[in-house]
Amino acid sequence: MAPLRVAAIVAAYHPDGELVATVAGLVATFDHVVVVDDGSPAAFASVLDRIEGVGATVVRRPTNAGIAATLNAGISEADSLWRPDFFATFDQDSVPVHDYAARALATHREASRSGRRVGFVVASSYSGHPVHTRRSSGAFAEAFDPMQSGFVVPRHTFDSVGRFEQGLVIDGVDSEFTARVRAAGFDVLVGAGCDIRHQLGRRDPVRLFGRELRLFGREISYNYHSPQRVYYIARNGTTLSRRYLLKDPSWVLRRMVEEAKAHVLRLAFSPNRRAVATAMIAGYRDSFRGRSGVIEPSVLRRLR
Repeated sequence: MAPLRVAAIVAAYHPDGELVATVAGLVATFDHVVVVDDGSPAAFASVLDRIEGVGATVVRRPTNAGIAATLNAGISEADSLWRPDFFATFDQDSVPVHDYAARALATHREASRSGRRVGFVVASSYSGHPVHTRRSSGAFAEAFDPMQSGFVVPRHTFDSVGRFEQGLVIDGVDSEFTARVRAAGFDVLVGAGCDIRHQLGRRDPVRLFGRELRLFGREISYNYHSPQRVYYIARNGTTLSRRYLLKDPSWVLRRMVEEAKAHVLRLAFSPNRRAVATAMIAGYRDSFRGRSGVIEPSVLRRLR
């Protein structure tokens, strides 16, 4: 039997020199590597040239269209060039362990042999933080709501359920794909030892009257996002809840609770609370109106 081939798809935007080193590591451990630049300015062309120089295929997209469109472009490129058996998706700030592909394939193989219908395999941790799980069955843990960086997706899954939903643009893309795969009867499993070093984004401490709040000796913090990003979080999260509530109520309710806690902290402690509130309201409204795609210019002007 011929060995299974895995193509790594890396989403890039304003790439720097660190990505060159990361891609060089991916080229050494994956069968193929495609880096898709999502409309970076011309000033970043030299970095993309260096990425090509280490052996990756680079796709330069003319405009910024969001993570779903970027990943789909990379999948299409890899599919047309090599028709790999699996596709592994990564953000540009993610560095997987050197044998990430082998570990993910081992989990897929062992689970399949035990009778599981594996939709895809996800990372086990990000910078030492274990992914949240929803249940464990024997030797395999099912991921709750994993980030797309580290997805290892077999070709048959994309053939069965389609690719990432481009209308969501940037937030909830991984969540929607996870829910869609589960609704089709597949499992989303944590890959044993599939660790990733990943920048977890900006977290701001909660302050009251200038003092940081702590609970049981631990700092209370929240993920800061710009009002524009909050719009997508609110809109797409609401859309997913409405779409999958009856299909997977426990997943939707748990996700709603986590999002509600994050929104409360943003509304209470974010430095631009009025714009954040405006973004949330606009996102909820547009979800119920059935709108998708890039945020409308009139809404963006209000947030600025």
